[in-house]
Amino acid sequence: MKTFIIVTGIPASGKTTIGRLVATEFGLTLLDKDEILESLFENLGIGNTDWRRELSRQADKILQEKALETDGAVIISWWRHPLSQTDSGTPITWFSLLQGNIIELYCFCSPLIACQRFMSRQRHRGHLGELKAENELLKELKDHAILGKLGVDQFIEINTERDINPTRIFEEIRTKSCL
Repeated sequence: MKTFIIVTGIPASGKTTIGRLVATEFGLTLLDKDEILESLFENLGIGNTDWRRELSRQADKILQEKALETDGAVIISWWRHPLSQTDSGTPITWFSLLQGNIIELYCFCSPLIACQRFMSRQRHRGHLGELKAENELLKELKDHAILGKLGVDQFIEINTERDINPTRIFEEIRTKSCL
């Protein structure tokens, strides 16, 4: 049976780190929206915030297409929460099209920690991260963090402020899947 592991959490909550560990452990395809978006920046160029938004929506579509073509994958993005009042993030309505077992890995940490990580990390300049004021970012992260996990039936919560225990994560995934 196909298994799809959807890695969720606010920006800079550790999604990519966890997703890579899981994909490697289970030999699953890794689909990371940021990698797709950065490829678009490289091929189509970097522009203003409207251009970034346009490329982000293109990356969302490519991510969905690739996910639907696989026999299972670890899928990472900043997802649009169903309770969100904004249109920020990758839409999740297509999750219902995935055939197989779906598990949400919900990465969480305090918004303050995520803000510090976000402000200190080096990302592709096409993300326009330098345009984010720290106080505005912290408010956005707080607003999104209170929404919690997306609500996929099967989920595993991972506190990324603490030392990560990959063995525990892998065991929990095995109990919820055919992996």
